[in-house]
Amino acid sequence: MRKTKYLSLLLIFTLCSAPISASIIRRPPVKSSEITYSDLKCSKEQMDHIYEIITTMSDSSKLSLLFKQTHLKELGDRINDVHPLKFLASIFSVPHLKSCMGLIWHDYFKRTGFLDGLAPSLSREADQGKLQALLPDFASELNLTVENIQTFFDSRDWENLVLYLIQT
Repeated sequence: MRKTKYLSLLLIFTLCSAPISASIIRRPPVKSSEITYSDLKCSKEQMDHIYEIITTMSDSSKLSLLFKQTHLKELGDRINDVHPLKFLASIFSVPHLKSCMGLIWHDYFKRTGFLDGLAPSLSREADQGKLQALLPDFASELNLTVENIQTFFDSRDWENLVLYLIQT
């Protein structure tokens, strides 16, 4: 009786300590070469958040932005899964947002805040080799040629990439 009780407890302990995820069939991770630009999504809701972030940064004073910082970070958290190229395309394919970027760019404080959010994402994707295959479709969406933006990606010069997108 006592031996059965210990075996039962051991069995329960073993079952409870096994990871639940071990019983779930997992899909293999998608290789970077399998991701296409059309796989990159930006939902209507995410686009609305991007629109609010960019227009708020553009229209607000530095002091006002300090008071809105928490809200802007919350909006930023809601778009974290938007690929950085899709994020840029979402901005620069909307004329009003593109003009807002010009206003943001002329203010060092705002420009730095924008790049602090964007540059690490682009660098991470570049480090993983996930940008090069997406460049032709990204360029096409913005009516650019790959040749005109390739040097920014090769040198990871994200600041001048954004400046170029503003000026074109």
